[in-house]
Amino acid sequence: MTFSETFGEALRRLMADRGIGVRALARQVPCDAGHVSKLCHGHKGPSDQLAARLDEILSAAGELVALTRTTPEDAVQVGSVNSGAVHADDLDEDDEMQRRRLLQALTTLGAASSPAVEAIECIRDGVDRAIGRDESSHLGEWEETVAEYGYTYLLLPPRLLLRDLASDLVTVQRIAGRRAQGRLAPSWYRVTGGLAALMAKTLCNMGQPRMARAWWATAQHAADASGDLDLGLWIAGERLVYGLYENRPPAILLCKADRMADRAPGISCRGLLHVRTVRAQLLALEGAEAEATAELQACEEIFGRLPMSVTGEVRSVAGWAEDRLRYTEAWVYAHTGDHDRLDAAAARAVAVLPSDDPRVRVQLDLLRAAGHVRAGDTSEGVRHAHAVYEAQPDEHRTVMVTSLARQVAEAVPAHSRDEPVVAGYRELLASGPRRAIT
Repeated sequence: MTFSETFGEALRRLMADRGIGVRALARQVPCDAGHVSKLCHGHKGPSDQLAARLDEILSAAGELVALTRTTPEDAVQVGSVNSGAVHADDLDEDDEMQRRRLLQALTTLGAASSPAVEAIECIRDGVDRAIGRDESSHLGEWEETVAEYGYTYLLLPPRLLLRDLASDLVTVQRIAGRRAQGRLAPSWYRVTGGLAALMAKTLCNMGQPRMARAWWATAQHAADASGDLDLGLWIAGERLVYGLYENRPPAILLCKADRMADRAPGISCRGLLHVRTVRAQLLALEGAEAEATAELQACEEIFGRLPMSVTGEVRSVAGWAEDRLRYTEAWVYAHTGDHDRLDAAAARAVAVLPSDDPRVRVQLDLLRAAGHVRAGDTSEGVRHAHAVYEAQPDEHRTVMVTSLARQVAEAVPAHSRDEPVVAGYRELLASGPRRAIT
């Protein structure tokens, strides 16, 4: 390298020395070949991240990185009317680097990525821009995508959802990044909030609560920015549910539920009902039987005021059908020891559940088992829980399912914990998955 050598000149020299062409180099970055060509001819300047990646591929020992720090800012875009403007190519470059880092990180959670799929997506993105198809024309499709996830979430194993959600969130990030800061339409915030909440739920189901917390915060921020109170409350309710199953202090969760419920005085909506039902569960967990029962009655009244478009949607997490209300009843009665009401609530929930639901039926069975153990029927309750949990495929042994299975063991009185049926059940819980979830 000489002091007069530009980044483009150095890049061309190194490529020639290594015998690598523009397209081959672009595939390794990965980025658009046209962008690499512009770098070679000095028509663009690289970002620090791209320079570091090129330096790594070409084994340049820091030479290219050093040149980015000596490149004048006004040489970044030759012929540009505004040299300080942000261009689509700059965003593409950073997007591809971020996408690559994200997909590498996700491999640790079992999410795979196909280079062919990534390449096809990049090609389609370029074609859209060539024919003038901008972000606004994508909005309806993305709203449909979020709605579809509401259905597939209940059926697909978390590891498969994670892969698809990660890919879609990166794409939404790219779309949002091309718009001027602070000028996203409320509908885009709703899309982002919905996808981020589903990512948080999926990470929780995979036993990654720390990663999920950041996604919950992102989802809540996006929902609040959209101005959609119902969505904001629904996300808050979902966050409380997972806090409940992760054994976070009920008193803290109750305070949060009270604050969220206060945001919607006199309003009946799906999100408020979600928060109030979690509040009923928390009160039951705290032993406040009368308060929990009163909260159930309040939830019944809110449910009765919701439109059929919400209460009739049993196959999607976006709906709020009767099975959820009955599930809440079952939870409350399972913790207050009223096994007759528990069985009735569980039966009513099962009656409206889809026959192919892989997890909620199991959760109801485990709630019933725990309730019967608390009511004194220890052996039968534990046997039932053992059979139900053992039959559940590993990919559907989510945090909620496993938490309820453990509640059955925790409900066993001290004098019965050495019984063979209880010992066998504890051994099942301690054995972990029969196969790795990848």
